[in-house]
Amino acid sequence: MTSPHGKTNLSSIWATMAILIAAAGVVIHAGALIAGESWFVFFNAPPAVIASARAETWLAPVSGLAIAALMGMCAYYAASALGWVWRPPLLRTGLTVMAALCLVRALLLPVLAVTHPELRNTFEIVAALVWGAAGVGFASALRMSIQARRQLG
Repeated sequence: MTSPHGKTNLSSIWATMAILIAAAGVVIHAGALIAGESWFVFFNAPPAVIASARAETWLAPVSGLAIAALMGMCAYYAASALGWVWRPPLLRTGLTVMAALCLVRALLLPVLAVTHPELRNTFEIVAALVWGAAGVGFASALRMSIQARRQLG
C-alpha cells in the first residue's frame, strides 16, 4: 500500500482496511434488500426493521439503503485520504467523525456487556473488533490527510 506520496506505510494499510470494511458494509446492507428477512435477522437488525422486512414495508429498504449510502461515503472519504479519488468536502472533519463513531461503537461493547449479557456473543464480539479496526483505519486516513496537507504547505 502506498500513500499519496508513494510511500508504503502502516497508515495506508489501516486506511485500506477501513475502505474494505465500509465496502463490505455497503454489500451487506444493500444485499439485505435482495436477500430479505433472513439477512436482517442474521445481522442483528433492530426488531422494527426485521418486522418491516417481513411485512415488506418501507422501513427495512429505506434504512438499508441509507446505511449502505453512509458506508459508501465512509469508503470514499478514506479512499480520498489515500489519494485514490477526488477530495470530498470537509475531509478531515468527516474522517474525525467516522473514526470517533467506529471507535466508540467498538469500545461500548465491553461496557454494555457487563449489564446486558445478551451482548456477550460471537457476533457482537466480532462486530466490535471490526468496528474497532474501521475506527483505527479512519483515524489513520485522517492522519494521512493531515500529513499531506502539511506537506503542501
